[in-house]
Amino acid sequence: MNTNIKEIGHLSFKLKDTKKFRDFYENTLGLKVGFSLKTAEGEERIIYYQLHHGHFIEIFPETSLRGWPEYDGHNHDEYYSYQYTTLGEGEGENVQDPEFNTWKINKGPLYISKVTYNSNDLEKAKTFYRDILEMDLILDTPDRVHVRVNEEQIIELLNQPYPKDNCTNNKGQCHFAMIVHDIELEAERMNEKGVQLYYGPKTSKRPYTGPYEKVAHTENSYNFYIQDYDDNEIEVMAYSEESFQVKYGLE
Repeated sequence: MNTNIKEIGHLSFKLKDTKKFRDFYENTLGLKVGFSLKTAEGEERIIYYQLHHGHFIEIFPETSLRGWPEYDGHNHDEYYSYQYTTLGEGEGENVQDPEFNTWKINKGPLYISKVTYNSNDLEKAKTFYRDILEMDLILDTPDRVHVRVNEEQIIELLNQPYPKDNCTNNKGQCHFAMIVHDIELEAERMNEKGVQLYYGPKTSKRPYTGPYEKVAHTENSYNFYIQDYDDNEIEVMAYSEESFQVKYGLE
């Protein structure tokens, strides 16, 4: 078990129709904005909705997507079916937001309890989480694999190939953030295991070519990006005492 991994801290989404999207998350799900980051022109660049346990849903309005792949604001069936997230305890009820991102939502406190991905090769996919991230396997069947993040969170891998290439092009759900205690230690571990680190999403084409640089971002947290064997994006992040996620997270 990798004791440096703390939790899945947030899920990240691109969006096209800000008004419909925000109406769903604020009025249908009843979430509140914990904090937001703005551009120099005063436009909201990143908005963080807060869940219980200090978890967040991070959204990028269309105006903030400079340097991101084009997104048309509609996850068609063949695109969205390969990943979804469960909030709360249990399997929940299937819900889709206005841009067809899929959720399983339970009654009671909402927190990120499970992130589910398809996999082109289940045996290979599980080796990334077991051998690279060093998480414990708690379910291993021919149909699905569960790996433990902590006592309340798991990652589920399904034995179902992706319908098309998996990347952040034309896809709403971009990545999840894996919060660690010591980000420099995690960067060293990833380097030793031959994992490529990036400054941002892989599609931004900015790989680290030297040691990881611990630089605080605008929300006063530290991060780098990696991909699993099916190109699912993972943001590795560590908080500081001044991190907005710490200041504005629900206890």
